[in-house]
Amino acid sequence: MEAQKVIVKSNGMPNDMQEHAIKSCIKAMRLLRHDKDVASSLKKEFNDKYGRTWHCIVGSNYGRPVTPNGA
Repeated sequence: MEAQKVIVKSNGMPNDMQEHAIKSCIKAMRLLRHDKDVASSLKKEFNDKYGRTWHCIVGSNYGRPVTPNGA
């Protein structure tokens, strides 16, 4: 199995929230195959824990869920 690597390019989160994001990302990458599924999983987790609305970009192809305004 290929080693998982998380690189945070840009964020405005406090350090504890960033650590939570990294741990959650590694866990999702172990369980899910596609970047868009990892992004959706992280977005849902952060929406549930920290409130709406989060944006998450994952992988070299940048899979991300898009939520329309007001949704």
